[in-house]
Amino acid sequence: MFYLNSPSHKENIEDPKSKRLSHIHPSTPQSKRTIAFPSESISPINILSSRNSEKRFFPKDISLNIKASNKENGVIKAYAAVTDQGLVRNYNEDRVSIILNIIKPLHRKSETWPYCAFFGIYDGHGGSKCADFLRDNLHQLIFKDPRFPFNAPEAIREGFRQAEMIFTSNADCCDPKEKSGSCALVVMIVGDVCYVVNLGDSRAIMSGNNGRKIFALSKDHKPCDDDEIRRIICGGGKVYQSTITTANGQSILGPYRVSPGRLSVSRTFGDLYAKSPDLGGNPDVIISQPDIKAFKILPEHDFILIGTDGVFDKLTNKEIIQCCWNRNLPNIESNPHTQAANAVNNVMTASMNRKSLDNLTAVVIAFDNFHKMKFGLTDME
Repeated sequence: MFYLNSPSHKENIEDPKSKRLSHIHPSTPQSKRTIAFPSESISPINILSSRNSEKRFFPKDISLNIKASNKENGVIKAYAAVTDQGLVRNYNEDRVSIILNIIKPLHRKSETWPYCAFFGIYDGHGGSKCADFLRDNLHQLIFKDPRFPFNAPEAIREGFRQAEMIFTSNADCCDPKEKSGSCALVVMIVGDVCYVVNLGDSRAIMSGNNGRKIFALSKDHKPCDDDEIRRIICGGGKVYQSTITTANGQSILGPYRVSPGRLSVSRTFGDLYAKSPDLGGNPDVIISQPDIKAFKILPEHDFILIGTDGVFDKLTNKEIIQCCWNRNLPNIESNPHTQAANAVNNVMTASMNRKSLDNLTAVVIAFDNFHKMKFGLTDME
């Protein structure tokens, strides 16, 4: 069993049936001083991902599953989020956690405390237990670090290190040993500074100047990347590409993978069998060290979109930004919360239209400029 204190109020996007399969549970918090609470004005997020056993090969309407904000929070004008099992799979291993208005701990009441918010998406594989653990605990490990929020990068690195240590040590004690793993993509807003933290192949992009600029905020950790290949080889691992035979007998090259582990991603949480020497793994090959990007949120920034690889495998960054704008341009009377919901709905629909076969998760974090354009306060060429 996996235990760690968790907040008494969480905003999670998940499939509720998956809880019956999980052996990872948060315990009751011992002290509220180290707990992060969401804003009381925001209803808890509970998006229900369909888990029908029937495999579907046609686009479906996921608009009813989208959860959107109903109030501004700091520099965040609105947000919307959705996760879905996709067209083919009858399970969803993606998880989402949104924590708003992180309250200053009582023992630090003399300190100035900026507005803080946390958006995390976790793309699980080999089961959902690792993603469940991260959803319930990663934000706490960051918030409880004494360097947060004034030295957020170091608090983030330590939080990621502890999350990996806790999960893998408990996974090693399971019988049979827990084999699941997960990628993680986190956006943290601290005052007017944004931190984008990536581990794996989920992605964050940003629209600026009403869609005229597109910013890549993260770099995919995949074994086809030159830097990752060098790191893997230096760590004693290998990168290979296997041959796949299709139903009609045609041979095609499969994705690049890492050995040990046979993973198509080069940085993850968990994945004990790829990392433990006792199980044939190598801790220097598949690693859990994140990349962190920090920048100040400016008036010309429109919104950030974060999504799992199921979204980005079939759509380019430019296509995704265009999806967000195209759905909203004609709808000048919509409020920012509806705009954000329209954006994630359009992105998810476009991914399904492209026949993405993975689980799909998308979150839009909108700033003032996304809504201003609707009322002619900014101009779009």
